[in-house]
Amino acid sequence: MRAALTKENSLMLLNRKLERVLLLLLLLIFVLIKVIFIMYSQPLPDEAYYWLWSNKVALSYFDHPPLTAWVMALLVSYFDNNYFVISALPLLSLVIVMSIMIMWQKHMLRRFDYHLCLKSMILFLALPIYTIFFSISFPDHLLIALLFASSFCLFLYFESDTKARNGIYFWYSAVLLFSFALLTKYNAILFGLGALSYILYYKEKLRGPTYGHIVASIVIIILIQVPVLVWNLGNDFGSFNFHLSERFDQEKNILTIFRNNIGFLLGVFFAFSPIFIFNLKNIFFLENYSSDVKNFLAMSKFVFIFSLGFCIILSFFTNVLYYWATPALVLLIPFLINILKSELAQYIHIFYGILISLILLINISFYPISAFFGNVDRETAILYGWEKLIDIVGREKELQGAEKIVFSDYRLGSLYIFHSGDFEADVLMEGRRTQFDVWREEKSSYGRNTIIIADNDFPIGQKISSNFEKIEFVRDIKISLGNKLIKKYQVFLGTNT
Repeated sequence: MRAALTKENSLMLLNRKLERVLLLLLLLIFVLIKVIFIMYSQPLPDEAYYWLWSNKVALSYFDHPPLTAWVMALLVSYFDNNYFVISALPLLSLVIVMSIMIMWQKHMLRRFDYHLCLKSMILFLALPIYTIFFSISFPDHLLIALLFASSFCLFLYFESDTKARNGIYFWYSAVLLFSFALLTKYNAILFGLGALSYILYYKEKLRGPTYGHIVASIVIIILIQVPVLVWNLGNDFGSFNFHLSERFDQEKNILTIFRNNIGFLLGVFFAFSPIFIFNLKNIFFLENYSSDVKNFLAMSKFVFIFSLGFCIILSFFTNVLYYWATPALVLLIPFLINILKSELAQYIHIFYGILISLILLINISFYPISAFFGNVDRETAILYGWEKLIDIVGREKELQGAEKIVFSDYRLGSLYIFHSGDFEADVLMEGRRTQFDVWREEKSSYGRNTIIIADNDFPIGQKISSNFEKIEFVRDIKISLGNKLIKKYQVFLGTNT
């Protein structure tokens, strides 16, 4: 009997060692993909847009609050390599999240379990939404890192043995980190409102902070948002109006509402991982925790449902992008290994994450995936051919004696400035305002000759044509990879006498 048990234990130990080798291999694959991505990826349009902000530091910006641009501006002041500046911040945020995850797992288990920590990290890396945001330099990587750090402080506060004396320090640390998250991106408010609503409702059960501490916390959050408030006061509440009014659908019909809802839900389904979504029911059956951890988990579930529900309701009024729901997921990260209970689900989830990572890598760095199936989608197409585009535009500018270059889309304008270093380029985008409109003086003159770059998706509209007496077509610029036409731009000459 003893020999049989010994043999069984030896077999279990061998299986665990083999799985550890497999996990290390999978981790190496994720790291390798990320390294290749950093070395060969093309900057995305919004990455170039936010990089441009960091070169023009301000209290806030039209699209988002300023913290990411401020942090990037520090790197810009020390490093001349634009690609390094863009790549460094997501990696730094990822290191912060991974470090907190290890501490969190150790704290919950009351010991360090190398195997569980390793698997938890890989499950985290396999979530496509994090694969994306810790690879590209959008504000979301800093948002996630700050919200995750705030979540860990909340977790420490929830523990009964820390509330009596030192717990309030964890509470204010969580508040401070959340305040900085809100200074990074507006959708952090979903995390804050969800957590606050739950704590207020279950205040007695949780032995939560006094109302005095809650009021003080709200004051701290508001004070840290002062740069955003001051900027909006000085810019006709441009950012607030954009998000609270201009982004909403002006014409509502059943088809638009249906498309917005389905688009958002499908985005969440694939970006949060279908395997994760199918196993979410397990969050209602996690019992092997202390009462304080269960209270924290209950709050995590509430924040998830609250954030997701808010986005679904909002999608009845506007086009809600799937990543607006990012705050919904943050509090559940430490419980990934228990949400994805079965090893089969865990490894399907991991391989799904690797597949998405490879698709993202190939699409952005080497060849547009959509080119294999027909026309290349615009968001990918405009990543390619900038060396040729800059060369032709530069020659046309010199040939026509143009003083300035204007683009019909902020994405094209941002990428052009990033690749060319021409900070005098401007953007006049039809149908919406951008940060370029904030920078431009109201009486800005485009001089006698101006090169205008447009395409079929963003043709010349009233906003551009009203600034010129005459606009003439000059030529097309075709971008190809091999025999495949990727993108075609139109070059125009705008003239004033």
